Parts: sequence; structure tokens; C-alpha cells
Amino acid sequence: MTDAIVQVRAALGDDAIIVSSHENDRGSIEVTAAVETAPQVNSDAGNRQDAGGLEHRLEQMLRARLQAPAASAAETSPSAGAPIVPFDRSTIGAALEAHAVPSALRNDLLVSAIALDRGDAIAALAGALEARLGFEPLPVRPQAPVMAIGLPGAGKTVTLAKLAARAVVDGAPVDIVTTDTVRTGAVAQGEAYAQLIGVHLRRAESIDALSLLLDEGNPSEGTVGDRSHRPCFIDTASVNPFDRDEFAALHRLTQNARIAAGVEPVLVLSALGDADVSREAAIEFARLGARRIVATQLDIARRIGPVLAAADASGLAIAQISVTPYLARGLAQMNAYVCARMILNDSAAAAATPAPMTRHAGQRP
Repeated sequence: MTDAIVQVRAALGDDAIIVSSHENDRGSIEVTAAVETAPQVNSDAGNRQDAGGLEHRLEQMLRARLQAPAASAAETSPSAGAPIVPFDRSTIGAALEAHAVPSALRNDLLVSAIALDRGDAIAALAGALEARLGFEPLPVRPQAPVMAIGLPGAGKTVTLAKLAARAVVDGAPVDIVTTDTVRTGAVAQGEAYAQLIGVHLRRAESIDALSLLLDEGNPSEGTVGDRSHRPCFIDTASVNPFDRDEFAALHRLTQNARIAAGVEPVLVLSALGDADVSREAAIEFARLGARRIVATQLDIARRIGPVLAAADASGLAIAQISVTPYLARGLAQMNAYVCARMILNDSAAAAATPAPMTRHAGQRP
């Protein structure tokens, strides 16, 4: 990832925005980047023509990358030339423990990995992860509006902005709506992110207001339709899922949004949380109809165990991960093989490694 960042800066300059990143089926990091280009009033015709040609080629490259099929969760075997970690049950067990995977889940994964021993620890652990957990990345243009829900401080607003930025780069007009209109600074934060990607933030002060905004995007009044032509991303206020009143209010919001436009609630979950709390919270949020988790703050946590515990207990699939709070770094898609490489990073060669995450976060080694 560090090498990819350097290449992006060299090709597009310091103003380049990294919209998303993921691991492809060859085990390499693919980065989608964009740079805002403003018309040059005083440039000559030749320069304008060159700049236009360059912009056109960059747009074609970005679209090709985004439209290429993402690495499937089923791709859990290392590709040719990928680093192989010799199978060792103690190595896998120690790596799972280092990532704070709860003991019961850790033991089950280790037993499955031993049964799937393929001579490569990464492949064996990937097989065990795939058998136990779900991995389902969010598409660039979701067919249903995406509603970010979660605990305080999980990073819902910036995560939503990153998802919207991917769709904008893909050429889709997007809607960004916030229902978090009470918390101090929430609207200003949403507007700042929306402005960065050239989108107007719309406010929904109530359930009825949100339903009206969602109805505007439906193919016909009263019909839940395919929103992939104009993706919609909805931010919500953070809630304590163990507070009956707060959770009931969010439940009413999500239920009405699902009726109005088939909205998909997506849990934004910080990897910093305690495994037990993350599990209990994920179970509660799954009751709202959430099917996927976007994991955040892995740059600080450097451990994915609490996220795995939450996904295992709730049945939610892991979609993407965020390793930085900054919009420019985007989201990385997850599958079982990427997750296994992350866990066994100390033994494997390193894309998606916690070490660069820590440096990007400004932490000391």
C-alpha cells in the first residue's frame, strides 16, 4: 500500500485523492485515485489539448478499475508468486491470539485450519475463515440506499463519504442524506465531506422527511426500485443499542426507510471495541435488518479480533475495512484470503499490514 501511495502521488501529484483500495486475485493492492482538474484560463491550446487527453485517459483507467470484478470471497488460495507461509498450528494460534480473537472462535478456526492443511498457513486460515464467516463487499453502485448505523465514534460519516466518493468516480450522480441534525457539528462535518466530492448534503429532520427524500429517487411513486443509477447514502445519529429509547428511535427510522425505498442498514463498527461489547452490539444492530459490517479504525486497533467476533455472533458479513480516518485513503474490500493475510502478517509478506496502518495514523511503532 505504501508503494501504491507513492506511485499515485508521482502520477497525479500531491492533490490526488485515493477513493478506494482492495486486494486483487493476484495478491496485489489495487488503488483507485482521482484528482480534481480545474480549467486553465491562461493556458495555450496545445496545453489544453494535452490536459484534456490526459484527463480522458485517467477517467478511462479509473472506470476500468472500478468496473472490474472485485476479488471474490471464494478466492482463498494464494495466486502464483504470492508468499507462502509454511503451515504451523502454533503460528496460526499465536496470530489469532495476537489479533484478540476470542478463545472459543480462535479454537474453532484453528481446528478448521488444521483440517484444511494445504501446506500454506494463509490458505488454510483463509479456508477456515470462509467456512465460518461471511465476506460481502458493498458494490460501487448499491441498488438500495445504504444507511450507516453504529455506536458513537465509529466513523459513520467519513465511511459514508468514502462509499459515496467511489460512486462519484464511477460517474454516478449520488445523493447524500443526513438524519443526524441534532448533534453539534454533525451537519457541518457531513457538508464538509460532501463538498470534497462535489455533492450537496440533504437534511432529513424527521422520519417523514427522509421518506419523502427517498421517494423522490424511486422510479415511480410508492415503488421501491433499483437505485444503482443514482446511489443514495444516508448518515444517522450514533446510538447506544443497549438504551431502549435510543434504539427504538433508530428502529423506527430504519423500518420506515426500508418500507419507503428498501434501504439497507450497514453497521459501521470500530475495531477498537471490546470483543464482548462488539458482539452484543452487532447482534442488536442485526435486528434492524443490517447484513454487513464496515470495520473502521484498524490503524489504531491493529487487531481485527473484535470485528470477527461481532460478525460471527451476529451473522453479519464483513464488507470493507477502513485503516484511516481520512477520506483520501478510501476503503479496502475484504475477503477470507485478505483477512488471513492480515492476521498472519508477521509471517507473510505484507500488503494490508498493520505496520503501515500504524505509521499512517501517526503512531509510534
